[in-house]
Amino acid sequence: MAIFNRYFTVLFRLKTKWISLLLVIQTVASFAMTFFNFNNGHVYINRHIFSNFFTLWLAIFIVQAWLFTAIFYLTTCFQNERVSGNQTWRLIPIDDKKFYFDNILSSFAALLFFVILEIICTLILSVVTFTFDSQFHNSLIEMFADIGRHLQQVDLEIMFNFFGALMMVILCAFFGYFIISFLNYSSRALLDYLPQALSKAYFRIIAVLVIILVAWLAIKASIGLQIISFPFRFMIGETTGTNDDLAIALLLMLIINILFWFFDTILFSKFFEAREGK
Repeated sequence: MAIFNRYFTVLFRLKTKWISLLLVIQTVASFAMTFFNFNNGHVYINRHIFSNFFTLWLAIFIVQAWLFTAIFYLTTCFQNERVSGNQTWRLIPIDDKKFYFDNILSSFAALLFFVILEIICTLILSVVTFTFDSQFHNSLIEMFADIGRHLQQVDLEIMFNFFGALMMVILCAFFGYFIISFLNYSSRALLDYLPQALSKAYFRIIAVLVIILVAWLAIKASIGLQIISFPFRFMIGETTGTNDDLAIALLLMLIINILFWFFDTILFSKFFEAREGK
């Protein structure tokens, strides 16, 4: 366990090395877009709604937060595969299955850390906007008053939906890690252990099956999107009664994640060989 924790810390530091740079780029980019809109009109945004510089900056920063979170998530996916294929990392004294889980878990922890920093930056900018924009000041007070009234209507069903939505987001994040690793490990294993023509044929079959699975998940995503959007609907007074759908969606996603985690650990420990210079 000590070795697991030690390498988790090392991997976490490796994957969070560029967080400060991403946040600086996001802050500068959002500030530049706000500045150009207010001074040169290069960016068209409704001035009636965003009449204050800081309000517009906050709005652009929040929109860009989603983009930069997605970018950071993709970088952690890339780092997962880079670490997995690194010959030096594979020589560390730890079981392959534990190392794989260490790698995935450190990526998710880095993603969670990035999201927390995004929230902190948003809150700081919100406080500044709250101080300098009277319209935003009044609107925010009214919004919290509405939330306070709606909190009186909270019951077990609403709490289940809220925390279920968070679990769905977490499971989707892990699913992305698992499916990318599966495609990487399976393709490398087929190319290494089968004749070239045969390996390409098998890889195409696997790709088709994965596409079918993703398409099926996309069809079911309407339920997931309704569930994930629940906190926002709750803030404006709407509720949802999709407990059964949420439970089924969570169970299916959990089973799929467990299956891909099982396949990935087998492929990683038995068939995936690291290469020098990766």
